[in-house]
Amino acid sequence: MKIKFILFFALAVLAISSCKENEEETINPATEKILADGLNIGPDGVDTVVVFLKDSGLGVDINYSSGSGKWCSATECTDSVSGADGIRIQCAPSDTSLFSREAMVNISSLRGNYIIKVNQGPYKLAYFKDSIVYVKNTGGSFVVPVKANTSFAINKTMFVTGSGDNTKPVDTSWMGSIYKVVTCNEGQTFEFPFIAQLNTGLGRRAFLDISGDSLHNKKSIVEVRQEPRTLNASETIEFGMFSERLNVLLGKEEENLTRLRSLSLVGFAAPQDVEYAAKISRLSLDTLTMSACDFSSYDQECNIDSRLFFGSHLSSLSLPKGIKTINYEAFADCKNLKTVVLPASVERIGNEAFACSSKIEEIVIPADSKLRYIGDEAFNTGGTMNRLFIPNTAYLSSNALKGLRVNNLHIALATPPILNPDTEADRSKSTLYVPKGSKEKYMSAIYWKNFGKIVEE
Repeated sequence: MKIKFILFFALAVLAISSCKENEEETINPATEKILADGLNIGPDGVDTVVVFLKDSGLGVDINYSSGSGKWCSATECTDSVSGADGIRIQCAPSDTSLFSREAMVNISSLRGNYIIKVNQGPYKLAYFKDSIVYVKNTGGSFVVPVKANTSFAINKTMFVTGSGDNTKPVDTSWMGSIYKVVTCNEGQTFEFPFIAQLNTGLGRRAFLDISGDSLHNKKSIVEVRQEPRTLNASETIEFGMFSERLNVLLGKEEENLTRLRSLSLVGFAAPQDVEYAAKISRLSLDTLTMSACDFSSYDQECNIDSRLFFGSHLSSLSLPKGIKTINYEAFADCKNLKTVVLPASVERIGNEAFACSSKIEEIVIPADSKLRYIGDEAFNTGGTMNRLFIPNTAYLSSNALKGLRVNNLHIALATPPILNPDTEADRSKSTLYVPKGSKEKYMSAIYWKNFGKIVEE
């Protein structure tokens, strides 16, 4: 809440004598004191009207000595109470800085130049310097930095996983403290020592918070993550209802993550787990199996974002059930990718989804697929696929199969989709499998008639 001040500079009226023909305005002692000592305000800010000598040539500007942004303003005004002319000084509440800030209000007039120094004190603050502190799997001592300008204490925070009736407290006994309550009067950084046990399992975490009776800031929390044990070449992560997410379980140490060659996700995985798997797939991961996960129960639609696996090292990939959309270039430029298994839930495949991934041999689309749309050049891999199936639910854009090279293309649509001619890909040695009774239609349709062999099935 801003504090409202009204500072009045009294107008001193000089005596009128027979030898003096006009009156003069002078600055009174109270004004002189503020000009000498400055305006000292608290962290909540201020909205102050300073009554000043009237002068037609009055000018106001501000120089900031410290603090970020234009936290102070000064403008000419008329005081609403006295009707006198003055300068309105407004100061915003203090920011998250631990230090005081200072500004100079410069007032110029025909009588001379004046300076009001504005000093604003900070709130009493204490907060963690980092949002996450990482600890090696070997454990031992580590420090947690805290920035503060007042006394405070650090506490271990109990936290739970799951939601509603399915909640469970997380064991944080692996982390101990060696800290004490600290008192300080000025902004500085403290490093508090903690100790962690050796981690023989997957990654884990704990939380710390800061408390203090005089603190202005809301509770500050830091997450402490301990890296997992040495990872094996093949790992299976089984997600229960209370499991940590993949970025915690596998950690962030690249040297450890590059040991992974095969990764299987099972159970209650989440979309953010797919995102993290995509991130580490650019390292040394060859096989990523997620078909034993089901996202169908999520309230929001689960998709594979644009370019999510772009440039991945993977050679084999299966996606979770419940994925609805594969956005543009999602699996583009994957130089090693050979096999992709899509769930029946996929409804859309975006433009160039598998472009420039020349080693792809098969993109498995199941017979009960709900696929509704295929975008431009979705399968323009730059190589030759062995097999591709297109269900009878799919609508193809006019350039959906541009650049497609495939030995065996199975399409369940009785009426040939209208596609633009494509001279880039040779289909003279390819076999097209079509529904019974539709061979003649395909043999006379643009794009489709260029297949070397058309077979009904």
